[in-house]
Amino acid sequence: MNFVSLIHLPLRNKNFKLLTLVLFIGVFSATTYWIGFFQNNKNGIHPHKSTKWESVNFILDHLLNSYVDSIDAKNLKQKTIQNILKELDPHSSYIPADKRISANESLVGHFGGVGIRFMILRDTLTVVGVIQGGPSAKNDIKKRDRIIEISGENVASIGLTNEDVLKKLKGKIGTKVDLKILNKDQKIVEKTIIRDQIKLKSIVSNAIISPGVGYIKITTFSNSTDKELQVALKSLQNKGMKKLILDLRFNGGGYLHQAINVADEFLKKDQMIVYTEGAHSPRLSQYATNAGLFKEGALAILVNSTTASASEIVSGAIQDHKRGIIVGRRTFGKGLVQSPLMLSDSSEIRITTSRYYTPLGRCIQKPYGDTINYEEDLINRIANGELSNKDSLTKDLAKGGIWPDAFSPIDTSNYLSPFYNVIYSQAWRDFCFDFYESNPETKYKELGEFNTSFHLNKQDLNAFLSKEGIDESVKIEDYDMFNKSLKLELSSYYFTENERYIISAFDDNDVQLAVKLLNN
Repeated sequence: MNFVSLIHLPLRNKNFKLLTLVLFIGVFSATTYWIGFFQNNKNGIHPHKSTKWESVNFILDHLLNSYVDSIDAKNLKQKTIQNILKELDPHSSYIPADKRISANESLVGHFGGVGIRFMILRDTLTVVGVIQGGPSAKNDIKKRDRIIEISGENVASIGLTNEDVLKKLKGKIGTKVDLKILNKDQKIVEKTIIRDQIKLKSIVSNAIISPGVGYIKITTFSNSTDKELQVALKSLQNKGMKKLILDLRFNGGGYLHQAINVADEFLKKDQMIVYTEGAHSPRLSQYATNAGLFKEGALAILVNSTTASASEIVSGAIQDHKRGIIVGRRTFGKGLVQSPLMLSDSSEIRITTSRYYTPLGRCIQKPYGDTINYEEDLINRIANGELSNKDSLTKDLAKGGIWPDAFSPIDTSNYLSPFYNVIYSQAWRDFCFDFYESNPETKYKELGEFNTSFHLNKQDLNAFLSKEGIDESVKIEDYDMFNKSLKLELSSYYFTENERYIISAFDDNDVQLAVKLLNN
C-alpha cells in the first residue's frame, strides 16, 4: 500500500487518524529535508574543515544561497562585523569604505574642498565665511554670495541639506567644480573652482582673556594639534601670557601620540604621561621630554562630560603630577585604545587593543557590559544632580572619568527660559544673518569693544518674536540671552570663527572660575 492510497482509506477511529497524521508529518518533513539537502549540495554548499571559523563561513554562505529571500552580500558582511564588534566593547567599530575618508577627516586634519563656510538660508545655499588663502578666496567668492548651481545642477529652493552640500562641494584635490553664484549686488556670475587641501584646525581659538591669562581651545587631537599648540603658545607668550587655561570641553579625543605630545608641553622631563597595556599588548610607558614651551606657569584645564579619550590622558597626567588644576565636571570615561586596520575592500575596523592608565595607575574607563546602558550615562548624570550640585559628587573612581579638582556646575539658567528653543531655531539664525546683511560693517574695530558696547535693539527683537507668533513677555534675563546669541553669530561674520569662541569665553562660568583660581 502506498502513501497516497493510505490517506484515502476510511478513518474508522481516532487512533487510526493519529497514526495517519504522524505518518504524514514524518514523510513530509523527510521529503522537505532531502529536497533542501540535495539543493544545497547542488549549489556546492557543504561544511568543510579548512579553518577554525568553518561554522561561521558555512552559515554565511548558507544564508546567501538558501535563505527564503534574497540577501545582499555586502550588507550581510557589514552587519555581521558590526554585531561582532558591538558585543566586545562600546568603542570597537567598523567603518564602511564609503564612509572611511570622511570619518578620518578630523584626525587627518584636512580634506579636499572649496574652502567656504555656509548656511542654508531660506532654502538657499549662502556663503557665510571664506577660508583665507583657499580656492574660493582665490576666485573672489565673498560672504553673502548665494550659490544657485553646482556643476550645472540647480541647488536653489529644492530642499537642500547640509549633507547634500558637502557631497557636492567636497572631492578629490585637483578636481574642478563649477559654481553659478548670485552675488550681493544681485548679479549672476560663474566660477570654476579647483578643489584643494582644506585644513581642519584642531585649535579653534586662542587669546589673552584676562591680564596675563591666556586661553586655548582644542576641539580634537589630530595630526597637527601639537604644531598648532606650539604656534598658539608662542603667540600668547609674545602677548604677555604667564598663566594658561586649556579648554578641552567637548573634545572627544583623537590620536594617542598627539595627547602625549600635548602633555609634553607642560610636564617636566621623565615625568610619566600615560601607559597602555592589554592582553596582547605589553605595557608601554610614555614620558615627557625636555621639549615643551610651558613647563612653568599656572595651568588650568577645563573639562566636562564630553571630554574623552586623548583629552582625558592629558587631564589625568596634569592632575596626577599636580601640574595644574582641573576645572569643570567629571569627564566622559573612555580608557580604551583603538588600533585601526584597513581591510582589502578599503573599509576599516578599529579594535580595542589596550587600556590606558594615568601615571598613578588609574584606568578611567567607565563601566560597560550587558547590564549597563552605556548610552544613557550622561542622562543619568543629569538626573542624579552630578552636573549641577556639588553635594551630589562622590568622586567614586569606579564610575570612571577624571574628577575635577574644582567643580563648576553646568549653567542651567537658559534652560528655564521660555525662549530657550527659539534661540536654537532656524528662524533665529536667519534673523541673525539678516541683521548682518542689513549691517555688513561694524563700527567696532576691537572685539572687546564690540562685546561690551553692542546691544540688540529691543524693537527689532519684539518684531522678530511677533513675526514668529510668540507673545511671551521678554524679561531682562531673556533679553540678555538673545543679545549674547546675536553677538556670537555676528562675531563670526564681522571678525573670524576664533572671535566667536572668545566672545563665548567672556561670559563662560567655567572660564571665569578658572581665571579666578589662577589669579589666586
